[in-house]
Amino acid sequence: MFVYRFKVALRYDKKIYREIDILKSQTLGDFHKAIFTAFDRYEEHLYSFFLTRGRTESRRKIYDAPEYTLPEVFDDSVFRRNKRSATKTKIAQLDLSEKEKMYYLFDYGDEWWHEITLLSIYKTDNTSGYPKIVKKVGGSPEQYPDYDEE
Repeated sequence: MFVYRFKVALRYDKKIYREIDILKSQTLGDFHKAIFTAFDRYEEHLYSFFLTRGRTESRRKIYDAPEYTLPEVFDDSVFRRNKRSATKTKIAQLDLSEKEKMYYLFDYGDEWWHEITLLSIYKTDNTSGYPKIVKKVGGSPEQYPDYDEE
């Protein structure tokens, strides 16, 4: 079985990142759960992955890329466009190559943006315990920072 190792960095501070291993047969929904846990979040929100394949600073390019999200988001006629189900899309279906990128938005209100890079693909015989958080660099920011205390 093939394992994909991703680096998931906060877009506004790339020194804070996590490396996560996930099986090619697992879904973007599974990947979201691993990211949620890796950044010590505690309250679920809507999320989307945007498959840009390359790095960009342009929000327009991100939003124009294929989007993978929850079915309840793309079932709403206001949001209908080129969206796919994150809970049904397997990692292998993205057809990613090493060093390609995508973006992940968690919480549409607070907009926690992440830049995701595929670091490597390797083979394993042990398929239990995936996805795995294999590296944590930098502390997890508060999900709801109290700006009045600063």
